[in-house]
Amino acid sequence: MSENTKQVVELLGEHGQQGVAVVSGGGKIAFAADQGSLLPIYLTSMRQRFKNEINRLTSGRAMFEMLASREDAIELSFPMSYLYAWFWLRHNVHTNYIPQVLETFRGKKFGFLMDLLLSDTPEQFIEGYIQYFQSANDGLKQQVELLSLLKSRNNNAQKLAEDMLSIWQSFGLFTESYMKQFKQVASDERDRYKGMLGEEDLERLALVDALPDSDFTIEKPFYSKLGIIPAMGCPQTCRHCMFTWRPLRGKNENPEQIFNLVNQHTDSVLFTGGDLTKQLDYFYDAIRTMGNIKNFAILLNGDFAETPKITNEIMGKMAEAVKSRPKKWPKAMVLLQISFDEFHQEVYVDKKGLLAERIPVAKIANIVERYPKYSAQIQLALLHKQTGLNFSHDVLNKGVVARLAAELKKRGLQMQVVDMKASPRLKANPLAPQEKEKVLKDITFVLDKHSNAPILLTSSTIDGYGRAALLDEWETVKEKDLLQEVVTQGAPSGESFDIDMMVWFNGWVTLFNAVHICLGDIYKDGFDTIMARQRKDPLSHALNKMDRNILAFYSEIRDDLTQHIETATGPHHLFHALTEEPEVRLHLTRRLIENN
Repeated sequence: MSENTKQVVELLGEHGQQGVAVVSGGGKIAFAADQGSLLPIYLTSMRQRFKNEINRLTSGRAMFEMLASREDAIELSFPMSYLYAWFWLRHNVHTNYIPQVLETFRGKKFGFLMDLLLSDTPEQFIEGYIQYFQSANDGLKQQVELLSLLKSRNNNAQKLAEDMLSIWQSFGLFTESYMKQFKQVASDERDRYKGMLGEEDLERLALVDALPDSDFTIEKPFYSKLGIIPAMGCPQTCRHCMFTWRPLRGKNENPEQIFNLVNQHTDSVLFTGGDLTKQLDYFYDAIRTMGNIKNFAILLNGDFAETPKITNEIMGKMAEAVKSRPKKWPKAMVLLQISFDEFHQEVYVDKKGLLAERIPVAKIANIVERYPKYSAQIQLALLHKQTGLNFSHDVLNKGVVARLAAELKKRGLQMQVVDMKASPRLKANPLAPQEKEKVLKDITFVLDKHSNAPILLTSSTIDGYGRAALLDEWETVKEKDLLQEVVTQGAPSGESFDIDMMVWFNGWVTLFNAVHICLGDIYKDGFDTIMARQRKDPLSHALNKMDRNILAFYSEIRDDLTQHIETATGPHHLFHALTEEPEVRLHLTRRLIENN
């Protein structure tokens, strides 16, 4: 019996499970037989996360910066970094797996720290740390620093321990579990949506309606794309999700009316809203009935691909819907976008202490394997979130892409990269923030047996709101340099905030990059009125240009602009955050009208 299998058997015995575990947030089943294959993935991921966090605190000087106001910041940085690590481990790693995560870090120099990190309480950790360096004679500079800390307290070890614990408590970190934090994020988002088309929004829209329409002669405005949101929801609980609250469905939804209106004003449509697996019938209907549309994009998380048979059925229905369109209509294509990254495919520990794969790589492999059969009607694109791996070929050789390649290899298929494109701008590597490089952004690959069916893998950054605000600092690529350029000089050529319209089945019409900004209710106001608002709305157009007047006008009504700029992961995140409150949106609209 392998060591991994032995550990799994022991774990199952400890928890008394009989072969299966319900995965929280997805309602899927992880069989006990899968535990052995998931364990190395989980341990590798958590070890890397632990290592990166320690590096950020120590060599990255994050802990020193947290202690910068203290005279003994240098001496405290190392022990406080590992006290932080004690809490980090219990916040992020299931208790059953902490010893295994730490095992590979038992080097000669700091192996004793791994033992201390297994202490039952932070007090025990601190006491053990102090005692070790009081008696050690290995000449480490950490011992010199510890003795200095003791000397400044008259060699009172208890006083030093109390001070360290007090300092830690002043940070206010890891005081709530992820689930409690997630609930608060969802509550905050729900409160934000409560203001949608409330008193202040209606007053704002009245101001917009009163403005002259310079393009009133246009009979049928045409848009490069429009979005359709049948519903906002997803059964998963991914750590990076930016949209966590699920608005109620409308009582008088009319999808046919939505399709008809959108069909008149664009030839490209995106179906989105979390995961739309339960709304796929609407997508098939849209393909069959929207005669002017050439590009039908849909975003799914891949969870539908439970088996090869089910995958064939769903992709087959998309292809059949395309083929069923009258020949006199423009030729149409489906862009099937599947979320695929280190977060959607994360291996985690469920409520019963067993390992689970959020959306199994095997499901994505089902989609990739069956895609060539339908490539005449469907273009497959895997949507990937940028991490430190994107700065080299590691994005292909490690992490989730490597797991997909391994799964396909089991099926006798090989991924072959045919094209790679880097981002046009340099970005900061989150694992080495001082290093600025281009990321591998767009990759095209084929399966060796299907060279005429290219598959796209395109990556983008994560804006730090919703659950994404809780990610560790180094986990994702940020746009801090672009943010500073926008704030100090304005948006560079080619950078904009997307204000194309998203039409919800419940009647809302919102903006692509800001679903909290609503232009009205399509059923009550009519699409003509809403299109006129989009043409005239000074706030929408200021956002589109990332107009710095928004920053100045925001500061007239709120005093936290500097804080928003410091915490924003990029310009899109910043402008999203500045416009979340209805009162602020109203003020900004008034001031932009006055300024014009």
